[in-house]
Amino acid sequence: MSTAWSAKTRQETVSGAGEKEFDLIIIGGGITGAGIARECALRKLSFCLLDKNDFAFGTSSRSSKLFHGGLRYLASGEFGLVRESTVERNWLRCHFPNLVRPLAFVYPAFQNGGSKAIKVRLAVFLYDLISNFFSKYKNYRRGRIFKASFIKEIEPAITLEDPDLGEMTIAGFYYDTNCDDARVTLEIIKESINSGNNESTALNYCHVNYFLTDDRGKAVGVKATDLINGIEFTVKGRCVVSAAGIWTDQVLSAGSYCDERIFPTKGVHIIVPSERLGNRNAFGLTSLDDGRFFFILNRDRVSVIGTTDTAYPTSSSNLDEPWCTREDCDYLLNTVNRLFPHARLGDRDIIGTYAGIRPLIRPEKAENESAVSRRHEIFQTNDGIVAIAGGKSTTHRLMAEDLLFYLVKIGYLKRFSEEEYNRRGFSRQPFKIGITLKEFDRILDENNYWNLAHPDQIKHFYTQYGRGAFDIFERINDNPACGVPLLDDYPYCEAEINHILEFECAPRLIDIMCRRTEAQWAVWHHKQETLAKKVAKIMTAYYSWDEQEKNKQLQEYLDYVGKTISFLKM
Repeated sequence: MSTAWSAKTRQETVSGAGEKEFDLIIIGGGITGAGIARECALRKLSFCLLDKNDFAFGTSSRSSKLFHGGLRYLASGEFGLVRESTVERNWLRCHFPNLVRPLAFVYPAFQNGGSKAIKVRLAVFLYDLISNFFSKYKNYRRGRIFKASFIKEIEPAITLEDPDLGEMTIAGFYYDTNCDDARVTLEIIKESINSGNNESTALNYCHVNYFLTDDRGKAVGVKATDLINGIEFTVKGRCVVSAAGIWTDQVLSAGSYCDERIFPTKGVHIIVPSERLGNRNAFGLTSLDDGRFFFILNRDRVSVIGTTDTAYPTSSSNLDEPWCTREDCDYLLNTVNRLFPHARLGDRDIIGTYAGIRPLIRPEKAENESAVSRRHEIFQTNDGIVAIAGGKSTTHRLMAEDLLFYLVKIGYLKRFSEEEYNRRGFSRQPFKIGITLKEFDRILDENNYWNLAHPDQIKHFYTQYGRGAFDIFERINDNPACGVPLLDDYPYCEAEINHILEFECAPRLIDIMCRRTEAQWAVWHHKQETLAKKVAKIMTAYYSWDEQEKNKQLQEYLDYVGKTISFLKM
């Protein structure tokens, strides 16, 4: 079980960080920074991770909620990237089974447009071959090619013929994995801290003001401000690394680096009821507007449709607040409504939306946004800051491993004393919080937990919290009333919120609604205020907020929700 990690002890944690010298200072609390923290913890290095927002605030909570190999990257010949991604995906599925779960995809081919039959056949064949060849961690199941008539049996809502595309000829059937991206990030950070013997720490809402350098001009620390308490403090370290994602250029500009390395593109997702759309599996589709590949992702009662891929001008936009627009929504629904003609999805069917920005590496020449590589790069600034940027959430472990070996290569870190720490792939280890469904059910039986919650809640606790769910069950066992759902037809309850508050460093209401849970997009927008008020009441009791602070937190979150659906015709 994790040790307590509450925002109640924030000031003490900040003070403690200022009194130590760490092996690494990591700027950025997304999945890349989290992966670096885990590499440090496993190799017995201390770290201090800092983020100016909440953990997973940016791209790491606004992705397609997938760990995937990137089937569409085969078309651009990025076989190495697909290989890396599928190996990492399969490792995560094997060693984090509650949170990284198999998801079946249908990839249809039509006569006159979209993806042709030969392309689909080749893609599914290569996807399996590249994934499984000499791999310790294999695909969940082998990909298949089905006739259109059979696809109609398993997916009756999809059309077999479109006026422009012609008849569906075949469909590929393959597997990737779904997840809660923000929770994966958070669990990695939690495990990294717990493995560090109190030598390491992670702080959200801490803005790095500038870098401290030694007499050689090399960065050996940062001056930061705790945005919650307003305290300025100093953190010292042997080296400073940036894993700031879309904010990489901003972070490095606090030192001597002035180049623009990030090419931001916006990705939007809209959420609809699965019963309205009629899909039983996930789909990989080609847009009828511009030929871009996007997904319909089945998440039980809801389906996530996305993503778009459009250039995001940093000169005139706020990187913290990308939003779904009318144009984004219409772009996605146009293709979906054509291929699922009985759905006729419109504004009334949209449960919620979210938008994120991909931190791609700026290409040397202008390219289509979707054609920009998802590979990562590591580079060093004149003041000795080592930055990692680009990449995919699926390959976060590999990215972090590459960074640590780079630091050893340039002499910022010594070669590790334990020989196994110097081995590539050393960190492909099971996650301590991870648990198989079979073992989870066995522990429920042994402790007679089955009657403490309804089946949907039990499934929710398992997938989201793994072994951490047993703390939630214990809370409900001690006080059955705290297991009652806060909102009808949704699993969230007081015991879950109190677990988050004690173990997951969530100082603000928006942290819980957007990142500790998936409530912001999984709950109907017209029910958000009801749920948020109940969560705010629990937080008020825990943090001893006064009425003014509670109302401030509530309004901040509701304003955010309002912006995610501002384009809807209510």
